[in-house]
Amino acid sequence: MYLRVYITNKLVPCAARRFIDNLPALFDGTYNLALLEDKSEEHRLLKTLKRVAFKYVFTHHEVEELELQGFKIINGLLDFYRPLLMMSGPDFAELVRENFHKHYFIETRLLHKLSRKQRAAYSEAVEALADKPEDEKNISEFYYRARLIQDYISGMTDHYAYEEYRRFSVCQ
Repeated sequence: MYLRVYITNKLVPCAARRFIDNLPALFDGTYNLALLEDKSEEHRLLKTLKRVAFKYVFTHHEVEELELQGFKIINGLLDFYRPLLMMSGPDFAELVRENFHKHYFIETRLLHKLSRKQRAAYSEAVEALADKPEDEKNISEFYYRARLIQDYISGMTDHYAYEEYRRFSVCQ
């Protein structure tokens, strides 16, 4: 615990200082380094921690087993939500707008699992595409749809993701 507190007390202020010092470049997207990527003492500390973690922690069989389980769960969840990606853009838009589509029974239920907030963000992003050329609109709509699913899954806790995967797996 003391080590964690010491490391946090060293790294967080350094990262915050670098963030503030480089705010303009961060906002305009020209800052192309990690916040602790320099020749500082904090950077050396971080490199040492990474080296130890990769050598002794991430290669431990229990950790690797958990990673493989996580991989299976995430891929499984992505597979379960795949029907939403297979829909045409107009059909998906109707499903989101009406909250129901008579030809998409499973997709309707999958959509209901996604949070209202995330669906609203999707709708807002797609509405902003109104003046774009048709090709760009279609590509961007699909991107936002994939992002909707990705955001939902990535926002899950490990336990919730496992339970969701388990519930869906029973249905197969």
